[in-house]
Amino acid sequence: MNPPSLVVAALKHFFLPSAGIPPSVNRRNNNVALCIVLACLSLTYKGRLPAAFRLALFLPAAYYSYYTVCKDHDVPNRIASSIITFSGSLLAFKAFDICIVSFFDQKAPHWVKNGKPVPLPEGLVGRFAYSVDLFFSFRGSSWFDGYSWDWAPKYIAAYSPPKSRISHIYQRVLTFPAYYLALDACEAFAQREKWDLTEAHPLLALPLSKQLMFSLCIATNTFILIQINHIFISIICVAIGSSPSSWPPMFNQPFTSKSLQDFWSNRWHHYFKRAFERASIPVMVLVPQRWSPATRRVTRAIIVFGFSTVYHLYVVQHNFSVRNWETKWQFVDSSTLLFFLLQPAGLLFERALLVPLSRSLPETSQTWVMRIWVWGWLLWTGRYWADVWVRSGMWNVGAGHVAWSPIRGIFFNQWFLV
Repeated sequence: MNPPSLVVAALKHFFLPSAGIPPSVNRRNNNVALCIVLACLSLTYKGRLPAAFRLALFLPAAYYSYYTVCKDHDVPNRIASSIITFSGSLLAFKAFDICIVSFFDQKAPHWVKNGKPVPLPEGLVGRFAYSVDLFFSFRGSSWFDGYSWDWAPKYIAAYSPPKSRISHIYQRVLTFPAYYLALDACEAFAQREKWDLTEAHPLLALPLSKQLMFSLCIATNTFILIQINHIFISIICVAIGSSPSSWPPMFNQPFTSKSLQDFWSNRWHHYFKRAFERASIPVMVLVPQRWSPATRRVTRAIIVFGFSTVYHLYVVQHNFSVRNWETKWQFVDSSTLLFFLLQPAGLLFERALLVPLSRSLPETSQTWVMRIWVWGWLLWTGRYWADVWVRSGMWNVGAGHVAWSPIRGIFFNQWFLV
């Protein structure tokens, strides 16, 4: 390939993988989206009829979601497959939340402005704006300047955006090269390792020091990938008129987490957090009310991580067993199970032992002890998730997200990986 063709291929590889998504998938996603918007609209009305209407809408939404999420699709690469899985899953969870969970939690979501809840709209235009905004909100931010949702995390509700669109775009553009170089460095480091894929768990067969390095690598890789995509989309949306207040950061300084609970509850991204928490509400109905509040909180945390585990088992199995690739994958994967199901165990250990013991320390010492615990735990358990990436081939040469590599270009004269 000549240099211009290589550049085009690199840009398409990183920024335009959705070009390979079949039109049939987009049509079905649009049908699910329409069902969700209508269901959100019905939340602004009271009575049994709107509730029955939402229940009826769930049937076609579930049908189209099943086609998108559970069927194999002819796509050019894993990135396109991941986009289908990610978007289809978000829509499926949203449909379940609005259409089904609303029976168990009948309080409709409200906008919040200047710290005060906004009454539900009554006019048709206001109701339509409410339903579309609620449909698009997965983290609690709003398309409307100065608004958020009453379920938004504190850091999103309190987000102070740049004063102008130009400032927002300028700040995001400045951070993009650093993130891209860090992603390139992570993938270059991981792909230089000669992985023995004949091993059942190739990463776990390495010395512990290497396992921990690759665990840090997968954490950084995931963080940067989500950040880069968010930055790219926010630049486009703000450039065409969206308010900067609609684009709070994806993460809330996760590397400064003061506890494991702080990390998962407040610091990590919230794309699926509300979905898993809302899905746990119908299950919690089965938990006896006589249980203590602490026991119910622990139970709910286990249920939430259980949903997260099943979701990630599905994502890994579905994306890495598509017929276009040779990787064979069982749904019940031990490494995936260990990473996600160990998290509630870590939370319980932290709450029962570490938090009480650390209270006797000076504040600065307490902070550093808890931070060392958080990152020690995440690096130790992160080895299992990194092992999943290795076995899936995500760290094979040419299988990463970077198509133009400055790091490998400078050191190995390997500028393009497409």
